[in-house]
Amino acid sequence: MKKRAYRSLMEGGAEALNQAKDEALLVASQEYPDLFSILVDRYQAAFLRFAGRILNSKEEAEDVVQEAFLKIYRHADQLQEGPNSKFKSWAYKIVFNTALTRYRNLKKRMGQVTYLDTFLYETLGSKDFQDNLDAEIFVKEILAKMPNDFRELLELHYLEGLSYDQISEKKNITIPALKMRLFRARELFRNLNN
Repeated sequence: MKKRAYRSLMEGGAEALNQAKDEALLVASQEYPDLFSILVDRYQAAFLRFAGRILNSKEEAEDVVQEAFLKIYRHADQLQEGPNSKFKSWAYKIVFNTALTRYRNLKKRMGQVTYLDTFLYETLGSKDFQDNLDAEIFVKEILAKMPNDFRELLELHYLEGLSYDQISEKKNITIPALKMRLFRARELFRNLNN
C-alpha cells in the first residue's frame, strides 16, 4: 500500500506531490520520510499561529509545533482510515493537546500563567471538542480570505465579544457606519462559505 501510494505520487512529479492529499502524503512519508516535509510546509505557519494563541510566546509555540510534528509523524498509524478521517483536524488536535500540556507545565513551573485564549476555555469545557475544533479551523480559513478591515470587524465583534460602542471607539467610526460594515462583512463571509 505505502509503495503504491508513493509510486503514484512520484509518477505525477512535483505538481502531483504539491496537490496530493494530506492523508496520502502522511501514509507515503512512513516509508519515504522526505515527503513529510511537504506537510510541514503546508501547516507550519498555521500551527505556529494556533499554538501562539494558546501560549502567547513565539518561542514556546515553535517548540510545541516541532514536538507536534514529531508526534504526527510517529503516530501516523493512528489517523483512522475512512471518509470522515481528515489529517487537518487530527493534526490540529495533536497541536492543541501538545500546547495545552506545555501551558499546564509552564503554569506549574512559573506560577500563574495568565494567558489562555477564551476559545480554549470554551473548548475544554465542551463535549464536542472535535466539532469545535473543526468549526474554528473552518471559520479561520474563511476569515483569512477576507479583506483585513472586514476580518478585523468580525473578529472584534464575534470572536472578542466587543460591543458596537467599544468597536466604534476603537476604530474611530460611527455606530451606523460600523453596522453597515459589519453587515457587508457578514454578507462576504456567507458568500465565501458557499
